[in-house]
Amino acid sequence: MMDNVSMNEDMDATSPKKKKKQLITTLIVVFVSVIVLNFMMYKFFVPISWSRFSEKRIEYIEDKLKLDIDNVEPLSYREITAQDFIAEFDFKVDDYKSFLESDFHGGAIIRNYEDYSKGYVYVCWVEDMSSTYSKCFEVGFTKEGDGYKAHLFCYRNVGTMSEYYKETTTSE
Repeated sequence: MMDNVSMNEDMDATSPKKKKKQLITTLIVVFVSVIVLNFMMYKFFVPISWSRFSEKRIEYIEDKLKLDIDNVEPLSYREITAQDFIAEFDFKVDDYKSFLESDFHGGAIIRNYEDYSKGYVYVCWVEDMSSTYSKCFEVGFTKEGDGYKAHLFCYRNVGTMSEYYKETTTSE
């Protein structure tokens, strides 16, 4: 009689109901884990994109891009986690030359040119040009009404492999 009881307990452990319950529990745990992992990784893969600017956001942009935006009207900011891409920032400014001279702390302007389709375009370095982690800016200004609409594109410098680095460091 004792053997029948232990045999029934063994059968209960391997019964289809128990197996189904274990499978459902496992699937729920896996599903919840995937959702939690996706939620945690969301911040790393989804770009930051703003069209409204609080004081905290303005401070963040000023620190990230090394410029003073007190004298500009911010329009949009976008930051993604791409390999060389850092950020894009669109804004309006009354005088682009004044902005470049006083508000932009990006370092030396190494190239500028006028393109009829793009307006005035400047390429600027931040930090040491020979560093592989330097930042490079392309700032384009287009005449709009009494002022200029600006598009700032910030990306990582590729160090000594960069054409801008070669152009500014070669002796003639």
